Amino acid sequence: MRNKIFFNGQSIVLTWMISYIVILLLPVAIGLLLYVESSKTLKEEIQQANDSLLKQVREIMDNQFKTMEQLNFEITWNVSVQELLYSNKYEAFPKEYRYDAYQIARILSMYKTSYPLIDSFYIYLNKDQSAILPTTVRTNSFAYETLHMSDAFSFSSWQAIVTRSNFKGFIPMYRIGDDNKLQKTVAYISTYPEEHNKPLATNVIMVDQSRIIGAIQNMEIFNKGHVLILNNENQILASNSADSLPADFPFDKLESSSNFYYTDSNAEKYEVFNIQSPLSKLKYVSMMPSTVYWKKAAHIRNLTYTSMAISLLGGGILTYVFLRRNYNPVRRLVHAFSKKQTLQSSKRYNEFHFLQEAVDSTLIEIANFKSKMEQQRHIVRSHFIEKLLKGKLDSQIPIDEALTTFEMKLDRQDFAVMLFVVDKSEPFFERINHTPEEDKWKLLQFIIMNVVEDLISERHRGYAAEIDDTLACLVNLTMEDGNSSKLELLRIADKAQTFLSSTYDINLTISISSIHEHLANVPQAFLEALDSMAFKLVMGGPEILSYDDLQTSTICESNTGYYYPAQIEQQFMYAVKLGELEEAQMILTDIMNKNFDNPGISVSLTKCLMLNLVTTMMKSISETGDIQESFFIRNPKLLDRLLCSKTVHDMQLQLSDMLEQVCAYTSAKRQHTISLTRQKALEQLVNEVTDYIEHNYTDANLNVTMIGSHFNRKATYLSKLFKDYVGEGLLDRINKVRIEKSKQLLGRQEQSVGDAAYGVGFNDINAFIRVFKKVEGITPGKYKELIEK
Repeated sequence: MRNKIFFNGQSIVLTWMISYIVILLLPVAIGLLLYVESSKTLKEEIQQANDSLLKQVREIMDNQFKTMEQLNFEITWNVSVQELLYSNKYEAFPKEYRYDAYQIARILSMYKTSYPLIDSFYIYLNKDQSAILPTTVRTNSFAYETLHMSDAFSFSSWQAIVTRSNFKGFIPMYRIGDDNKLQKTVAYISTYPEEHNKPLATNVIMVDQSRIIGAIQNMEIFNKGHVLILNNENQILASNSADSLPADFPFDKLESSSNFYYTDSNAEKYEVFNIQSPLSKLKYVSMMPSTVYWKKAAHIRNLTYTSMAISLLGGGILTYVFLRRNYNPVRRLVHAFSKKQTLQSSKRYNEFHFLQEAVDSTLIEIANFKSKMEQQRHIVRSHFIEKLLKGKLDSQIPIDEALTTFEMKLDRQDFAVMLFVVDKSEPFFERINHTPEEDKWKLLQFIIMNVVEDLISERHRGYAAEIDDTLACLVNLTMEDGNSSKLELLRIADKAQTFLSSTYDINLTISISSIHEHLANVPQAFLEALDSMAFKLVMGGPEILSYDDLQTSTICESNTGYYYPAQIEQQFMYAVKLGELEEAQMILTDIMNKNFDNPGISVSLTKCLMLNLVTTMMKSISETGDIQESFFIRNPKLLDRLLCSKTVHDMQLQLSDMLEQVCAYTSAKRQHTISLTRQKALEQLVNEVTDYIEHNYTDANLNVTMIGSHFNRKATYLSKLFKDYVGEGLLDRINKVRIEKSKQLLGRQEQSVGDAAYGVGFNDINAFIRVFKKVEGITPGKYKELIEK
């Protein structure tokens, strides 16, 4: 066996020998490759490292800046803000202006909670020179003193920023933080469209540079250089260095080249890398000293030569020593497993493959056996307990043998059954994230079963199982006195209920059967526990229900029941849900007449009927909206007054008054739902019209009539809907989109004014000039001259 393994061509000895030789020669090959390709690799590494890190910073920062733009979008298009800026109602009701401003301040406080990464934001109003902050409104001077006052950022500078027109972008600013310390911040400034050639308002959204510096510092650790974020005007928004860029820094190269060399006034050479964000249009710049990387490269080259020498010197000796030492334990293992495994072919033999197959086969067999045994034992035991409680045991199998098989010991005389139903499980489920719903229920049942069995096993014996979505526990009591056994069951139920509620937020309803002697009476105890649980669902009451107590309280109840069939309940619920008061009152009157025209219904059944009717109302409310909004929550004493009524007539009066309030609520809720549906449809239509304009602005035939025809609506009606929702007419929106697109074309040197006009759908260049001047305030030719300068 030994000789076959060692000299076989498939043996691991040959594989190991080849591996050791390759490992020995690998450092030599790597060293030669590094020596030949060092200069080329160095340049590539510099570019790749800086480009990768800059992209990482850009991705992180773009997400932050996108959050600022998203917040600006939500504030700008908030209905209350739009109404404050563009509504004409304040000419008739000027006093409501201040009230609406404070309402917007409250709305901003909710935005502050929704955007925790935004350090500060506010809306500056040019109309009354005030600033709306989250939760408050301040004058411009008070707002400046609170938010920005510093020597580095004067009041006039702040005013020039917030009162400028037609601006949207990022700029550096200063703000006073929550700790009353002055901090550098990056501000996103967005002005609202002008009205009568006057600026209306400006959104100011700020993120402190300290949030941004964290990402930049990661690059500083790598290359000991400078990393900066610049806006369109080449202003420094954030930097890992307090020093500003030199005055002679070639900003023009940032537009034309992503990599160039720069030498500062101290004759220190830098390699400059830059990328531009396609989202925020910001520039990310990295300046790395050229000498840093070369020092590291020289050190690595020396280490490479040293490692090559050590490898060549010691590799040959270690190869022989480890080859012999490592093979001895493998040979012994193969010999041990070969006694139980038969080799297929001694000529093509590999020790590791043989060991792997042998170990895998053994482990799989053991794991499968244990898993199947545990699963089958749990399932069969639960099935046995269920049959025992229902009295459906197989008579061919002795019960003593079955109890022994499942390690169950039922040798005491007294037996009882406890049922557990989960009332509220939402708090428990909320604590378990990223888990399927089915697994959540299994975990909940596992916890309840283990807690109950542990509490019972302190003095007695208990075995739990799941039966028809209900947890049941068979209890074998040690008490001899029946009254003491009953109190013991109540104690266990109360302790389990309290522990599960306080520890896991699991609220249970527990029903307890009477105490029965002998195992043969267990099915009767199970039926008693089911009856008790049914009593809970009908009558309400405590959350721990004892069958003996319920029998005592219901011994005098009438056996006739009451009239309230499911069909009538559905009709009643439908009328209430639609808010049809007259129809609901007719159905209620018919139910009351059929139940109380003939005497015989008991007081308890009367209360059951009343509670059933109230339950129907609550179901109707829950199907129309949040039941927390209903008057049942706001007026909890209504039910108390209903249950405390002395006569049936009093109950009818209370119920009729309650029905009137419910119908009023459901009718209002229904109207509100219809209104929301219409509003949502209008919003969708406006979005579709806006997208249609964005995709067809180049079409010279695009007008209000064409859009109305596309959406199968009258042009005047569609334009009115659009203006009521957005605040501007369809023709104005078309012109604005075309002018914005033409500005992009005018920014290109090869594009003339005529090209820009025809490119955005204008057939008449004079019409284009007239519309451009109306929207932008200047002619397109003047605008192009300003851009080129």
